[in-house]
Amino acid sequence: MVRWYDPAQLFRTGVQTVLTAIFARRADARILMALGPDQPALDLSREGDLWIDFVADTGDGWRPTTAVLRELARDALTHEGEALPRGELLVMGGDQVYPSASLCEYEQRLLRPMREVSPPQCLASPPKLLAIPGNHDWYDGLVGFTSVFMQREALGMWETVQSRSYQCVRLPHGHWLVAVDLQLLQDLDVPQRQWFEAKLADLAPRDAVILCLAEPLWVFRQQYGEAYQPQLKRLLAFIEGKGAKIPLWLAGDLHHYRRLRCTQGIDLGAQLVTAGGGGAFLHPTHTPSLRRLVDNYGRAKTHYAVEREYPAREVSRRLANGDLRFPLLNPSFGLAGAAVYTVLSSLLPRPDYTVWEHGVWSTLLKGLEQAATTPSAIALTAALLVAVVYFTDSHNRFYRYAAGLLHGLAHLGAALLATGTGYRLLRGIEREHIVLHRLALMAVTFALGYLASGVIMGAYLWVSVRFFRRHGNEAFSALRHEGYKNFLRMRVGAEGVSVWAFGLDDTSSPTPRVIDRFEVPRAKDG
Repeated sequence: MVRWYDPAQLFRTGVQTVLTAIFARRADARILMALGPDQPALDLSREGDLWIDFVADTGDGWRPTTAVLRELARDALTHEGEALPRGELLVMGGDQVYPSASLCEYEQRLLRPMREVSPPQCLASPPKLLAIPGNHDWYDGLVGFTSVFMQREALGMWETVQSRSYQCVRLPHGHWLVAVDLQLLQDLDVPQRQWFEAKLADLAPRDAVILCLAEPLWVFRQQYGEAYQPQLKRLLAFIEGKGAKIPLWLAGDLHHYRRLRCTQGIDLGAQLVTAGGGGAFLHPTHTPSLRRLVDNYGRAKTHYAVEREYPAREVSRRLANGDLRFPLLNPSFGLAGAAVYTVLSSLLPRPDYTVWEHGVWSTLLKGLEQAATTPSAIALTAALLVAVVYFTDSHNRFYRYAAGLLHGLAHLGAALLATGTGYRLLRGIEREHIVLHRLALMAVTFALGYLASGVIMGAYLWVSVRFFRRHGNEAFSALRHEGYKNFLRMRVGAEGVSVWAFGLDDTSSPTPRVIDRFEVPRAKDG
């Protein structure tokens, strides 16, 4: 699994995120794709049933990714005595590789596991593979994704079927699958929307569309108040204008399983499914809370209810307690904290030893007073507080500033106490051995900072995710939990779409079990 709190990884991820955000707005690879040859829609329509598999967020840990792919590669899975054959189409719903896309990472974290689980001999009728990119696939500008998924080549036992980062599939019995590329801006580009409108020209009234997204926008709309972007809204309006429905929404990005069902409104019965359990670290289900989701994409008087979550919320809360072991789970993180504490220590003036006689609180206040008179210490302190406030997971300004400042002040206080402790322990050699004293002081501050920074970060994440339902991503990426993986197997038939959600509690000795089972009926004629 990726060590997300390794200082070098934190730095690379930060740089890639900033660069990608800049170039995503100014050099959109999807526009260049539209300038090439036209991509035909994939036609899988026929009289009989069609089986489809869906998986998302693979390519983090070798063991969980391989465990999920091995189940997908089996000829059939069984449930209550019924054989569920392998999908003739495998849809990968985004973030196929972590921590960021590159040909090397795709090879090590995804392609090798795919070849590992594939039979040595070629299949007479190999299953097809369709992938859409998530934000991690976009971190190299889609260069790796293009090389892997858009060459119409075999990846293990699966054959790719696309020349763009999006695709439209005509399915049996009036069903369609629309897999869009939202890039990092959570919207389609204009040529992509126009391409879908052209390929969906034969969409008929009462046809059913399965919409695949790389992110569960309904979650982000509820959590952050983000509105759907204009081109996606126009595509949705186009589908509805044809008299068709979107009864099933599929997404990854959040590494758990959750299904919402519309209980009131014109989308009554529609299912919103997040199934991002293909191999990445587990995300919590107790946060964010969606028990009061009141709309999907701006529909008035539309309500949704949580039908199934995996793992269960009580399990998710229990796993969150692992953040109290943050320093043990992420030992290299303390190096970054220790470095910041040590630099701040070197900028502070010699402390007033007399305040130690009055206790820790007096020592801390005196340290803050001395730091406030040192310009370089002021600059570093301000940078630390700004960084921690920016890190805080909330679109609520009050919460962000309050929680961020408290978190930052905890680190600042720990740095000052570490510095004061070092001075106090080394008082005997300060005058006789100045150089030795300075080196020893740095060593003591570094050691105390290594311990304190990890403890404070772990405590902050635990309080945030356990009690305020914030920092689900940061808190659980620290745990790197490999269990509770999931994928979908679907049967498209004349009556609608039957869905089985499979879960793997433990990927070290996986035994898949059905964690959810539901039907998406097709609208009746007349």
